[in-house]
Amino acid sequence: MTQRVEQQPGWVVHRRPWRESSLLVECFSRDFGRVALVAKGARAARSSWRGVAEPFLPLNVSWTRRGEMGTVTGLDSRGGRRSLTGRALYCGLYVNELLLRLLERDDPHQAVFGAYETVLSGLAAGDEPAALLLRRFELALLTDMGVAPDLGFDAAGGAPIRADGLYHLEPETGLLPADRSGRNVYRGAAVLALEAGRTEDRELAREMRELMRVLIDHQLGGRPLASRRLLAGFRSPNTGEEP
Repeated sequence: MTQRVEQQPGWVVHRRPWRESSLLVECFSRDFGRVALVAKGARAARSSWRGVAEPFLPLNVSWTRRGEMGTVTGLDSRGGRRSLTGRALYCGLYVNELLLRLLERDDPHQAVFGAYETVLSGLAAGDEPAALLLRRFELALLTDMGVAPDLGFDAAGGAPIRADGLYHLEPETGLLPADRSGRNVYRGAAVLALEAGRTEDRELAREMRELMRVLIDHQLGGRPLASRRLLAGFRSPNTGEEP
């Protein structure tokens, strides 16, 4: 049975040349999740799709599909390109790589789609620290996947997380009360700041980043992220740390 989709809001999260003038595209769509598409002739000089099938440009995408790979039949901009440069660009590449590595194809995640649009707009605007924007997106992604721990209560007895407490993170279990600092042990204040999605404290921001990294690495199963190497080269002028 042929699938026909018209004017589906989506974003290109990865693309590569195919044959003489076409592209193989990974599109993250609102209602169908991540889909693999061929954009025939998209690199041709006279193609109306030339320069359109690119990351960080909001699109309406139409396609037909009978198997795993679909064929683009329409590609239209639905708004201005999110202008990402420097560190913001590498943050955008990191977000795209998370979608590619952690989400299966044809698995809709509308909440993640909304979070994705929000993080790209935030990175383009530059009004908030990139680190906080990334933490919110990471948490939204893992939450919608059903693998994020409860950040409001400990996993031992269900007691509320205390700002002055210490908690050991076990990715498959959650946050367990700890009596001393150590590997994968975080302050309750950092856990609560992550849940709230904001902090102005440098050390809390560092702990939030490390906590999310443990959770994401667990889902990646040891597979490295190329975008992290790029991000490691960019240090925040305020904290001296990567986002």
